[in-house]
Amino acid sequence: MEACAKFYGDMIQDNLLRIDAATDFPGRSWYASFLHPATGSTVNVTNLVVPEDVVIIYVGARVLSGSTVGVGGFGGWGSANGSVALFNRIQGRGSAAADYSTPAASRTDFALWGGSISFDSSETWNFSQNQNAEGVEFVRVALHEMGHVLGIGLADSWKNLISANTFTGAAVAQSRGSYPPTQSGGGHFDTTLTSPAFGSFGKAHGSSIPVLMLPSSTDNGTNYDVVTDLDLAALVDIGWEIRPRYSLATATLGPGGTSFTWPSSSFLNYKVQRGTDLVTFPSGSGIISGNGSNKTWTDAAPPAGGAFYRLASMPNTSVAVAMAMRTVTESEGKVTTAYEPPRVVEDCCLEGD
Repeated sequence: MEACAKFYGDMIQDNLLRIDAATDFPGRSWYASFLHPATGSTVNVTNLVVPEDVVIIYVGARVLSGSTVGVGGFGGWGSANGSVALFNRIQGRGSAAADYSTPAASRTDFALWGGSISFDSSETWNFSQNQNAEGVEFVRVALHEMGHVLGIGLADSWKNLISANTFTGAAVAQSRGSYPPTQSGGGHFDTTLTSPAFGSFGKAHGSSIPVLMLPSSTDNGTNYDVVTDLDLAALVDIGWEIRPRYSLATATLGPGGTSFTWPSSSFLNYKVQRGTDLVTFPSGSGIISGNGSNKTWTDAAPPAGGAFYRLASMPNTSVAVAMAMRTVTESEGKVTTAYEPPRVVEDCCLEGD
């Protein structure tokens, strides 16, 4: 579970402001609301402290009905003694495009305090982090449910991009070449979609596999499902600042030519920068568009005496990613009452369908 959380945490670059009512909003209070992972009942935690850049996910297991092997989603919250500023902090963590003051139908970003995930305790689980084996793949289900916690299928910024069972995000269109269809109700992508794998958990980068955020498992006994380029693009579309941390691999190295390869994502552009002093990098490649595969660039004439290279990434301009500033002016506003319920996707993560 920690490995799956680290996978997402390493590439999410958003600055999420802390939630600490006692320190930042004296006299105000709130409670986090979520589905207890072991019972499915709603639980409230008063004045939960959520540190900066932290998302809290409560994890457990219980017997789930039918062929459902996992269920997850983000938590709700409530307050009987709050303020608009506190509600904005809870809902948006510093992003005006996600906060409480912005009408749900206008939200283009997403932030959260956390949520919960339940796994089916009656299943036999495969806990391998890199291969298909007997039992349900824990890594696949954990990554899938964390996708829901992070807003896929649930966030207002996701729902605002659904039109006639089609997801109209610019980043997923860049990844797939067109807007992808969604399951009826919009909680998942359609069951037939494939996309280049994001290299992780032993899976080669760029190989075509089923999209992770499908409603049902596509396990045929040999494939090992992980996050794909389309899944990451969906996170970009709902407002997350996704920056996978890639490194250059050297294919050839020498004065006659130096070649580099790296795994790319379709929502990013890249540039290999070259310098001679580790301070300035004035030359190198032009802009290279990512497409979910491994990219290559060759420096045909490295400078005599040696050179240093680094890889820079930036949003693909055709995606037009809006990077919301997470620093806002917070005014208290009047004391008021508010409640936002927890959200989960129904009929999620079905096995053997």
